[in-house]
Amino acid sequence: MDQERLKQFALELEDAARRYAAMDPEVRSFAGSVEGVSADAKAGRILTPLEHIPGNYYFSEGTLRKYRDLEHAYSKFQIEVTGGEPPALIAFRNRVNAQKN
Repeated sequence: MDQERLKQFALELEDAARRYAAMDPEVRSFAGSVEGVSADAKAGRILTPLEHIPGNYYFSEGTLRKYRDLEHAYSKFQIEVTGGEPPALIAFRNRVNAQKN
């Protein structure tokens, strides 16, 4: 788990949620549900991967899928806070990028 990436992704998630919170109460509820984990990530208090973070329900069962940037920010944060990208995924992405160049 990369602490700097985790902090960056927490900030991106908060920014994305802030954009929609004023007009959508479901986004406000979502933001409240991830607020503690996000705060811990920004403060460097998450030292081991978490098994689960709140908020997935809002995308899978709620209406937040319509905010693609918010969903993307949540996904990046969720991957990092639960241990980061697995080495196999990193290697695959590197191979794909090398083939493009």
